[in-house]
Amino acid sequence: MSATDADLALRYLADSGFTPSGPDRWRWDGTPPEEMSGEDVAFHTAFAITLDEGLDAVRRVRTALGLLDLTGAFEVLVHLNAYVCDNADPAVIDAFWAGFRARMAVPEPIEHLRLHLRTYWFWGHTARTAFDALLGDDVRHLAATGRLPELAAGPLHLRARHVLEDSGSVGWDDKRDVYQAAATVAELRPAVFRALLGSYHAVSGRLDPAAALTLLDSLHLPADTEHLPQLGAVLRKGVANHYKDPAAWPV
Repeated sequence: MSATDADLALRYLADSGFTPSGPDRWRWDGTPPEEMSGEDVAFHTAFAITLDEGLDAVRRVRTALGLLDLTGAFEVLVHLNAYVCDNADPAVIDAFWAGFRARMAVPEPIEHLRLHLRTYWFWGHTARTAFDALLGDDVRHLAATGRLPELAAGPLHLRARHVLEDSGSVGWDDKRDVYQAAATVAELRPAVFRALLGSYHAVSGRLDPAAALTLLDSLHLPADTEHLPQLGAVLRKGVANHYKDPAAWPV
């Protein structure tokens, strides 16, 4: 049985003198020995993992992802992101996105991972790349092969739901077809609604009011869905983003 990313991280940490001693507690066998939190361990090891010449390039990515699993620390994402962005090896890029896809395909993804996606990868020039890698490519392939019902349940459904909900800042032209395809799957319609809501309310949210209104109407959500009337009202007024006209949002 192959080692998990967390297994690789535990081995790396053990070699560096770190062993788990309880929930979010670690013991460092230094001089003198010291008790640490997961955040402390990440602070001391995340950067070193990305530079460790004893690990091949993909193993560095997997070990860092394992450290993220063990600690949930934002520090890991900062250094892993820098390592991947400076690396042109396709195997490194593939391992990075595969790791992110797997970690978004669970009931409750790591909080700092979702924050990192919303504040970095789904922002600006990286948004399309990240959105396609995490969801867009898969949805388009399923749509082209008549397999969109596969989005209705299981890990793929969880990943689609989380990515949609976090994708408000992705450019409208880069996500519109994915939103439309997802909207044909009844189980994803609440997530598409939250995606539209996020696209309207995010500081750098992106949507086209007319197209978004058509999509919103196609969801056939219960009339008592929270914020449904307000979103429909501002889209009918042609307002693309809350921050363009804060007073337009009905109270």
